[in-house]
Amino acid sequence: MKRSALIFFAAIFLPSLVLGWLALRTAGGQRVLIERQAADLHQAETDAIASTVRAAIEEKQRAFVEIIRTLVARHGASALAENYASRLSVAWPDGGIPFAISPQGMLAWPTTSAARQDRNQQEFLVNNGAFLSNKAEAEIYQTQQPFPAKEELKLRAAEPEAAPQASAAEFSELYANKDQAVLRQKTQSQNRNIIPQKNAPADKAAILSKVAPEFSDFQTAVGASAQGILARFVQDDLQLLYWTRPDPNANWLFGLMLGPAQFDRIAADILPEYSNPDTQLAVLNEKARPVARQPAGFSADWKRPFVATEIGEVLPHWEIALYLTNPGQLTESARLVTITLVLLIALALAAILAGSSFVAMDTRRQLALAQKKTDFVSNVSHELKTPLTSIRMFAELLADNRVKEPEKQNRYLRIIASESERLARLVNNVLDFARLEKNHKTYDLRQTDLHPVIERVWEAESLRLREAGFSADWNADPGPYPARCDTDAIAQVLVNLISNAEKYSPDHKDIELRTHVADQTLQISILDRGIGVPRPLEEKIFEAFFRADDSLASGVQGSGLGLTLARRIARDHHGDLTCHPREGGGSIFTLQIPTTND
Repeated sequence: MKRSALIFFAAIFLPSLVLGWLALRTAGGQRVLIERQAADLHQAETDAIASTVRAAIEEKQRAFVEIIRTLVARHGASALAENYASRLSVAWPDGGIPFAISPQGMLAWPTTSAARQDRNQQEFLVNNGAFLSNKAEAEIYQTQQPFPAKEELKLRAAEPEAAPQASAAEFSELYANKDQAVLRQKTQSQNRNIIPQKNAPADKAAILSKVAPEFSDFQTAVGASAQGILARFVQDDLQLLYWTRPDPNANWLFGLMLGPAQFDRIAADILPEYSNPDTQLAVLNEKARPVARQPAGFSADWKRPFVATEIGEVLPHWEIALYLTNPGQLTESARLVTITLVLLIALALAAILAGSSFVAMDTRRQLALAQKKTDFVSNVSHELKTPLTSIRMFAELLADNRVKEPEKQNRYLRIIASESERLARLVNNVLDFARLEKNHKTYDLRQTDLHPVIERVWEAESLRLREAGFSADWNADPGPYPARCDTDAIAQVLVNLISNAEKYSPDHKDIELRTHVADQTLQISILDRGIGVPRPLEEKIFEAFFRADDSLASGVQGSGLGLTLARRIARDHHGDLTCHPREGGGSIFTLQIPTTND
């Protein structure tokens, strides 16, 4: 038993504990894992929307370029510049402030006279005139433009104004070379205005933006490119400049400045209809304020989204931000996964412990049963030897005519008959038990009256009991006792019960039989004044091979099968056999058999 327990502990229970511990450690990282998976999924969403916004702005820029080319082809570059705003407004209804720069690098539109009549154009000249005329440098953001590869040449130090008669080819070469030589140094990287929860630093102080400004003048920025997008901040307001050179030979540059109103419209048009109940989307401007959101009207800590993506140089420091509707949902989901895993581990360990306890209990039961069977063999051997010895001894005395007195001869014959009966009962018990264990026991069930059956058994047993010095009485309800049963089997139960009452009544020799019919049940009780059955053993005595006292040690004969067989026969007849203590000492064994109306 100890060896089996050690093998179980080392081979099953200990590895299960180790696996459970590893699983619990894994469960501890479920929150991080779930948040990481959710963050990666939602990050892909914001990346896609940011890409869509960039594509929309670039598509607007391409539409603007096509409009300018059409207008230049229809009116010519110089003529278009003279009345640029009115002609562009017909083809471009989306607003903005147009500007035009001459081949000499001079701001040709808006003119000073036009600016006096339009406050917006006047403000545009104040904020952008020096920069667009190449008289001032500024921090700018622009999309990467392809520049023609040039070998390093010595720069002509003149500005565009210094070479007004230069040809278009010379002008392009001049600015291409200048773009190679003038170092456009990027200023120090700026911090993002928000701190996404996904990639927040440990101190949660700030995250560097991937979008960094360059310090340059306008002509150097545009270089020799045919078109582009350039963004800059003027008095903390973002401006986006579309520009194009529709005719490289004429070298006129036409542009359009878009302000916050146009950006808000683009963002509102691009943000998709969002139907995910677990998340919310917002487009944040450079001040981390929402300019569009889906669903409309939701509120959040705008600087602390779950994930966010920068739109890029076309809208510097603008973000597509995603917020969780229920921020604690991921933690709750991870906690639920952890709890579920812990419960499963606990359930598995409990199942292992329960299974091991059942195995241990069954092993103990089998060992006890094996011991009982060994004791049974010893008891049966003793039980068989005792009556055989008595039979042989008294038979030899009678056969040798050593006993002359008739009274002794009759007593010896009665002893031989009694011992033969006891021997036959023991053999029958063993055979019946074997049949019951193999379900081979059969009954001859017939409708009968049990009163005469009980009467015959009691007549024979009471005579024997009185000869052994017992007082024997039968208190009975009047018959009949109709029942469907095997009369021989019922008689066998009664004989076993009376025999047990006799064996366990060494001092006070009093046995009573009571028969009573109530509620369609015949109750047959055997009452004795013997040693009794301890209360904890009142059910255990019906187990096979169990005896309250070891027969060899106590001198009480028996095999430990009589009560087992008696209860099994009673229950096979849809009845029962019970044991209760008798007031004043002794025991009461009650056989219950259902009666019939026939």
